[in-house]
Amino acid sequence: MKKLTLTLIALLVAVQVSAQGFLSFYQLRDIVPQSSNFQPAFIPNNSFTFGLPANLGVTVQGDLRLEELLYKAPGQSDFTVNFDVMNGVALTTNHVNVQTDINLMHLAFKTKQGGFSVFANIRANVDLIYNKDLIEFLANGNSTRIGGTLDFSGSRARIDGYHEVGIGYARRFLDDKLTVGGRIKMVTGMFHGSIQENATLTLTTDETDYSWHVEVQNGTVNTAGFDMFGDSDDYSDSERMQYLMSNGNQTVAFDFGVRYQPLKWLEVEAAVNDIGKIKWTEQAKNYNTEDASFTFSGIDLRDMEDPEQAIQDSIVNKFTSNETREPFETTMAKRVYLTASAYLTPNDRFSITYFKRDALSGMRPNYAVSFNHKFDKFVVGILGSYRGANNEYNFGANLGTNIGPVQLYLAMDNALVTNRPEQYSKADIRFGLNLMFGYKKWIKKSDIVDLDKL
Repeated sequence: MKKLTLTLIALLVAVQVSAQGFLSFYQLRDIVPQSSNFQPAFIPNNSFTFGLPANLGVTVQGDLRLEELLYKAPGQSDFTVNFDVMNGVALTTNHVNVQTDINLMHLAFKTKQGGFSVFANIRANVDLIYNKDLIEFLANGNSTRIGGTLDFSGSRARIDGYHEVGIGYARRFLDDKLTVGGRIKMVTGMFHGSIQENATLTLTTDETDYSWHVEVQNGTVNTAGFDMFGDSDDYSDSERMQYLMSNGNQTVAFDFGVRYQPLKWLEVEAAVNDIGKIKWTEQAKNYNTEDASFTFSGIDLRDMEDPEQAIQDSIVNKFTSNETREPFETTMAKRVYLTASAYLTPNDRFSITYFKRDALSGMRPNYAVSFNHKFDKFVVGILGSYRGANNEYNFGANLGTNIGPVQLYLAMDNALVTNRPEQYSKADIRFGLNLMFGYKKWIKKSDIVDLDKL
């Protein structure tokens, strides 16, 4: 039972997690201390914050709407993946991104000139890029490319899971016009899987005899950590737990951020997160296919009991593969934020944000336009974002409260998905609870109204 529980935890973290930038949550800024996970130069508004473990962010998105991915035939009750429908709407290059961000602990302390933070997070990401040729092959085989070539080379995949523990510090300079922040964190990789970036695979069908000519280059898949969660008795529950908590797949990573207010009404900022590399040494495994170029002209299926298996075996035998356990290195997926904000009033902010995440080469940036208004006890905002991957626009909203010592926050980049989810290709939410103390200590006396004197 313990083994099953650990396996389910690992799978949930892996599956529930391109990843986009939680753009709506980012706009809550100093109101919510966990925003320093995205911009280290954010300084909380109160003296001390204790973030409860119930702080979670989930993003699931792709270039296909849910109704294009799942299909229900007339008169049927079950949904299936229909590759014909997918092939009809697929782009030249398509993306799937999933991200989970669990904040296990966040302690924030404010000082006169800045603030400190201590944090622990679990993060997992799934990134997939696939081209139209792959979907066409899944839908029609090679029937539409007789005399032509199907090129699957642009398709790539990556899955990461790790936890991080670190400290951060931000400080104001130049009469509070400039804020600089940085974080250092110990990152421990739990699992990883990726196709080598320069892997290529093509299939050419001869128009005279319909033979296949296949070429494969750099066909390597690197993995780490998956053996721990497989259906195997090779590892005990204590070994699995020890691996999850601490293993050899460790590195030090950095986040940096800066904010500058050249004018009273104008502020610009930049942040670069997850600067570092993970060297996967423990539980590393490599599946290698040697470069190959061959022609498959078919086989004689007469008198065969299992022709499908015979065809599969004849193709597989054309490849020479091996399994190794060599360490490998991966660069962490950097997240870059660039923002310009105009303060219409001290409580009304209009912002334009650029976000890009480099998990796989070729990933396109996101853009967002937002407006936030700060009330006495809470801040609310709306956001419109544009995803360059598929030219899609989304409408989001956010809320952060400051009611007594308890803070509740909620943010969504695509709030409309709650109404007709099948018509959208993105669903995301980030929410949490914090205990906050000493907020009024940092409010200017001129901003506090004494109701007894009115």
